[in-house]
Amino acid sequence: MSSLLPWGPRQKAQTPMQNEMCEQCDQKPKFIEPGGVRHPYCSRSCAEQAQGANLSACALRGCRATGKPAFFYFCSEEHGRQAVRSRQVEGCDSCHENPRARGDLCMACDRKMPGPRLKELAAGSTPFTDIRTQFLSEWVSPNAARPRIDKVYQVFVPRDVRARHNAYRANECATEKVRVFYSAQCICDMGTKTPVLCNFKSCGICCVIKSSFNEFAFGERFNTGRFGEGIYSYRNPNLADVHATSATSTPYRVMIACDIAVQLGYQVPANESVFVPSADAIVPAFIIMYTV
Repeated sequence: MSSLLPWGPRQKAQTPMQNEMCEQCDQKPKFIEPGGVRHPYCSRSCAEQAQGANLSACALRGCRATGKPAFFYFCSEEHGRQAVRSRQVEGCDSCHENPRARGDLCMACDRKMPGPRLKELAAGSTPFTDIRTQFLSEWVSPNAARPRIDKVYQVFVPRDVRARHNAYRANECATEKVRVFYSAQCICDMGTKTPVLCNFKSCGICCVIKSSFNEFAFGERFNTGRFGEGIYSYRNPNLADVHATSATSTPYRVMIACDIAVQLGYQVPANESVFVPSADAIVPAFIIMYTV
């Protein structure tokens, strides 16, 4: 394979216990030649990105070695753990040993997580205030009264969902990320207990979060509207509120704040629905519990 780029120093194949993921993207396995030689990267593009990036020192104070994306910009796994033990960085919520890299988890624990995770944001915290401000600023209604944000759960989607979303954006070339809002019937007591998703097939909120828009209530595979089969959301949360129906066991109405990929320069309509044909184009980011 003489056409391959020199992806880095050749090395002997590692054992399965060693890090097998690409040192640049940490999403795909490292490339292995037929002869067993393992490269540091998964592809030419990751090799080019790594070789063209500015090198920086290990994130552990006092270490001058080069930081690596595979170790969250520490030079080694051990230096990442040292930084956690010395409280230079926050540790993973699961293993409590490695530095956080994906939300509250380290890269290794994030790879093991099978489904989405929810984390309640503290009222008054910067993330809570940011999503509250955005929600209320986008809420446009003939009624002067605006809703009250009671609780917000941050959604951490699985690694494969993020990878598919990133691939969608890459395949579509020039895209940008836009915040939109989606709602549906919520039949569980979302927001009244710990941040968990229910298993009811009729719960339009939990089904969407658990499947990352690949399945809706009652097993439906898509929404249907004036643009055909796909997913319909809104920039104006007041329009999404029309579809919000809550169970009697909770005082809250429930809505999902999502990140959606649209063509660069596309004017997202304020008073119309935003349509995408694929679940890979939209990712749930927050669950908002509010009262009106």
